[in-house]
Amino acid sequence: MARRRLLPACVCLVFALLAPALARADGDAARLFAQGTKALHDGRAADAIGAFEALADRGVVDPVASYDRGLAYAMRVRIGAEVPGDLGRAAQGFAEARDLSRDPGLVDDASRALALVRSEVARRRTRAGEPVEVDPGRSLARTVAGLLGEDTWSVLAAVSSALLALGLFVRWLSGAARVRVGGAIAAGVTAPVLAVATTMTLAARHDRLTLREAIVVSADARPSDERGITVPGATPLPEAARVEVLDTHDAQSRVRFGKIAAWVPSADLRPLARAD
Repeated sequence: MARRRLLPACVCLVFALLAPALARADGDAARLFAQGTKALHDGRAADAIGAFEALADRGVVDPVASYDRGLAYAMRVRIGAEVPGDLGRAAQGFAEARDLSRDPGLVDDASRALALVRSEVARRRTRAGEPVEVDPGRSLARTVAGLLGEDTWSVLAAVSSALLALGLFVRWLSGAARVRVGGAIAAGVTAPVLAVATTMTLAARHDRLTLREAIVVSADARPSDERGITVPGATPLPEAARVEVLDTHDAQSRVRFGKIAAWVPSADLRPLARAD
């Protein structure tokens, strides 16, 4: 009995001790966000970058903060104070905001800003005589899987499975020819829907559990082997490109960009945060 009474008391004590620290953490995050927003409004790109990067270092995952961080880097490029990698970091902020947000307005703004950044990268690569493709896009299966959420695909699979079973059951038991034909049609329509929904559910689940993506934040991310030795004649991956991270070993990451799979320095990549 004493132990049962002691446990709630210990839990309350832990919360009492943690509450001030948690409040300070939330307060610090709000302060940093306010500082970054004001610096952005005043045109102080470096101060805004410092504030929003401090937020990211604290583990704050927020689409508005990501978007504003992208704006801060883009502003530093626009005012002529560009630091190598600014375009890639701006693209990372906009891509992260687009992925995390459920606000159509913010998604649209982030998509347009990301397109502008990549257009500038393509323009520079054209002047340098390098391939201009910055975003090869996702595979068809991954694009289709991303149209709906994993839960939606799973519900669609369950419903189509039930309808398929019902159609087969009616076709098997009914004695009326018209009803049997109706059951056969229902089964014929729902079978491919079930196959697609099941496949997309598995694909969406796989992406949720294993997919890691990043943005190239360097204009000189040259493909190399696992030891870090640059591949002779290899063209650097485009800055602001979105890549899939396949593996990480020491300071090297193996990435996929379109049909290209290569090792690049991990420092040339910035991971994209994902919603919980």
